[in-house]
Order: sequence, then structure tokens, then C-alpha cells
Amino acid sequence: MATGAVQSSGPKKRVRPRWLGDVGTLVVIFGLLGSVYLLPTDSSFSELERSGRLNVCMPTLYPPLVTDDPAHPGFDKELLALIAQKLHVTLNVVPNAAMAKDFNPRSWRITRAQCQLVAGGIALTRPVLSYLDATDAYLSTGWAVVSPQPLDTLEGKTVGFFAGLTGLDRVALSRSLRASGVKARIVNTSAALAEGLRDGTYDAGISEALTARQIAGANDWTVEWVAGNEERYPIGIGLWKGDLTLKRQVVAALDALEADGSVAKLKAKYDLADIDFIQGTANEVAPALE
Repeated sequence: MATGAVQSSGPKKRVRPRWLGDVGTLVVIFGLLGSVYLLPTDSSFSELERSGRLNVCMPTLYPPLVTDDPAHPGFDKELLALIAQKLHVTLNVVPNAAMAKDFNPRSWRITRAQCQLVAGGIALTRPVLSYLDATDAYLSTGWAVVSPQPLDTLEGKTVGFFAGLTGLDRVALSRSLRASGVKARIVNTSAALAEGLRDGTYDAGISEALTARQIAGANDWTVEWVAGNEERYPIGIGLWKGDLTLKRQVVAALDALEADGSVAKLKAKYDLADIDFIQGTANEVAPALE
């Protein structure tokens, strides 16, 4: 072998032309785009039109959103009836007792076969939105104080507590009440809380804001957010993920009802005016719970 010659260590590698890689990429892209057209179309709204009935899962009883009073069936019941009218279908409420007991929608055991929408206190929290899609919020809740007269402080006061809507942070509230020397007494119904305020058993009541607003409005009392508990929970209508055509129609109907004042009228009927705009409640009950 001649000096300086380089001995081959193996067969030469074949270099794939660059254009083959580009073609492969294009094939993948067009394949993905083509597969989109093979997916089944969303027929959620056309199925609703075909059936003519809007099935909505709601708690059996959840005042003021769902009640058993035919004259005042509840804010959400009346709102969904108006939405059904806009969609030219009839409303069918599917009662579900579990919804008022557990905040996690996975525990409600509802299915598409039962209902197209879910309402009656659907707080748009992370667990809910991981399971359901939703409209924009039309109400909000959180902890609120209701009392016959405005209070500068809750310190040393006897307070009736009604949890109402499940899922709010009771632990943080309990800590702040104890720290300020509040004597809290648990009550089982909003009616019992209102009665205790009327007869002087309680100086004030604490509940979730939907209940507190209704009690205050019905009795011409004051209602304020509980300071130190700033978390607010938006309330909306739940839908199944992927039901885009139905969601568009429901959102459009809800927007129309907002625009023509129907939602505002329902808020007035059920004493659900925004707390920040209720006369005499511009200031929060701050000193007791800070």
C-alpha cells in the first residue's frame, strides 16, 4: 500500500436528498389537514332542533336559583326558560339532588343522554371547567354579611351562618371569624337565618352572596362582602365540551337577554342586584375580619 493512502473503514453512507424530507413534511401536514374533514361534525344544536326539547340538569332545590315555588321557580329556571324560547324549543328541567351536595361535577353522575346544559349554581371554578365548557358568568358569589342595620364591625357579635352554595372556602372564613371574636351559630336554612335576624337572635348573618342578597332584598336590610375573603366565584351555564354549535346559540340567546334587560329584570325579581350597587353597602364590614 502506498504511503499516505487512506484506507476506507466501511461502506459510504447514502445521503438522502433534502427534497425528500420536504416532501415528507408536506405529506404529514396535508394528512393532518385532511383528517380534520373526516372528523364527525358537531351536531349538538341540530339535535336540539330535531328533538325540540332543551334538557337542563339542575339541583332539586337551590334557592334563589332553583325553588319549588311555581310563582318564583328560581332565577336560573326562569333564565333557562327564556333561553329555550329564544332557541324555539321547550325547557325540560332534569332534577339532580347530588348537585346541591357536592361541588365537584364528576360526582353528579350526569351524562349527555340526560341533559344538554347544566345550571342552578354552576360556579366556574377550575374543577368545573376541567369537566364542562361554560357560558360567560351572569352572577357572582362569595361570602357576604347581611344585617338589619349596617355594622361597623363584627367583633364580639353573634352571627348566624348558613353555608348555602357549596364549594366556598369555609376554613378561611372560620379562622377569620374566630380571630375577631365572632360567636358563630350554624343554621340549616336561609329561612331560619332570616328569622333569627328578625327576632334578634343574631346581630348579623353570613352566607354565600346569592342567599345573602335575597334575604337583604326581601327584608330591606343591608348586605356587604365579607372583608378578608375576597375570592369571588362567577356563576354561569355549563355545557359539554365540544358542543360548539349549541354553545354559540346559547351564548347568543344569553347576550340578547342581557341586552334587552331581561336578565336585569330577573335579578330585580329575585333580589340579586350586585352588592356593590346596593344602597347603603358601599363599604365592606372590614375591621372585624382583617
